[in-house]
Amino acid sequence: MSRSRNNLGSVFAVGLLLLNAACSTTETHPATTTAASASAQQPPTAQSAGSQVPRITVEELKKLMAEQQVVVVDVRSVDAYNNGHIKGSINLPLDKIQAGDYKDLPRDKRIITYCSCGAENSSAAASSLLEKAGFKNGATLLGGTNAWQQSGGEMEKASPKAVS
Repeated sequence: MSRSRNNLGSVFAVGLLLLNAACSTTETHPATTTAASASAQQPPTAQSAGSQVPRITVEELKKLMAEQQVVVVDVRSVDAYNNGHIKGSINLPLDKIQAGDYKDLPRDKRIITYCSCGAENSSAAASSLLEKAGFKNGATLLGGTNAWQQSGGEMEKASPKAVS
């Protein structure tokens, strides 16, 4: 009986670890469930596609923005973008990128994605999808909006729409 309890406890612990890993990837991004399921089947030493996306620091992004070498893409929801975003960024939510709605992005500039997640889950997924679509030399902002704000980076809110 004690032996079967230990086995049951081990199975339960592994299940919790897998559930925790899946939730941290899909909790705010239900459209990535397939990717999360696939990564749960990989060996523990394998990295997810999002972890292989290049990251850039806030300082690097500020330099690229000053040189007008980049398009900064906020992959959060429209509401999150409207409440405050990196000045000069455009809003292209992750679900639109997943649907292939990125035709207006220029191919002659570097695309830098960001979100509010400190682990860059959404922005890395977006950057990975854009790379597969032919956008080269993209990256995601290390630390997202929190890192940007902590560095003194300028944020702006979307202008309220006029009501007629």
